[in-house]
Amino acid sequence: MATDMSRWTGRELAGLQDEVGRMFSQVFGSSDAPVTSAGAWSPALDVEETDAEFILHVELPGMSPDDVEIAIEESVLTITGERRFYDDRSEEGFRRVERRYGRFHRAVRLPDRVKPDEIDASYRDGLVTITVPKAPEARPRRIKVTHA
Repeated sequence: MATDMSRWTGRELAGLQDEVGRMFSQVFGSSDAPVTSAGAWSPALDVEETDAEFILHVELPGMSPDDVEIAIEESVLTITGERRFYDDRSEEGFRRVERRYGRFHRAVRLPDRVKPDEIDASYRDGLVTITVPKAPEARPRRIKVTHA
């Protein structure tokens, strides 16, 4: 029996594609997915670079800043923490749990020429923003060409 695909909307097809992708990731694992087949998880992370600094954006919805630790050692910035399951509920009552819980660890290697003593971190609306200033010698310098 054939299915009439012309009745499917773009949103339905995109949803089907996402669901198939999740299924393959769960069965075969995926190296770029934030969730591994072992059940561990890693928050999504973006690294932005400007002339003066590196800015890391880490998604940690539902977590408190107290649940996150940030450290730098030998040019490696580490972000660790734990997202706990609902404190006042048991997993037994849930029919579906898609959010990941437990400990996480992310590590990002930074260039050697940063100012580790001036790293700043802030938390807003589930997003941790880490600002890593560059040392002056690491910043681009513009050289003016003059007439000889």
